[in-house]
Amino acid sequence: MKSLKIRSWILGVFMFMFGSLKLVIPTIGGWFHTQLTTSGIGDFAWPFGVGTEIITGLILLGALIFEGKTYARRFFSFIIFGSGLVVVTMIVAVYVHLQPNVPANVLPLGIKPPVIPVSVLILAVANIFYTLKLFKVTSN
Repeated sequence: MKSLKIRSWILGVFMFMFGSLKLVIPTIGGWFHTQLTTSGIGDFAWPFGVGTEIITGLILLGALIFEGKTYARRFFSFIIFGSGLVVVTMIVAVYVHLQPNVPANVLPLGIKPPVIPVSVLILAVANIFYTLKLFKVTSN
């Protein structure tokens, strides 16, 4: 259970932080806008991308409030839903990284290979599988 909480906390902080940074720091928001427009997704997705990241972070961090036997079902539901949103977001991020028109200088750390999105994606998938496994054990 401790590793699930740590992974969820890391994912929640990561998503909330990067979503918030896009709102607070114009340079990072501009990079994100450039990523979306040059990848072909379109600038209309900017508020959805930022909003999804912030809400996903809040869901994962909020789930930690419901930790305990009394709220176990709610806790597991929040973790699975939040981690699922991370998976979808990271699939889009991998797509953006792989687009040839997206310059490396607007990507995190300026690296073109999708190392960060794939790493976060693996962490989120592990979180989902471990949560499902733990839920089966605790519900029996």
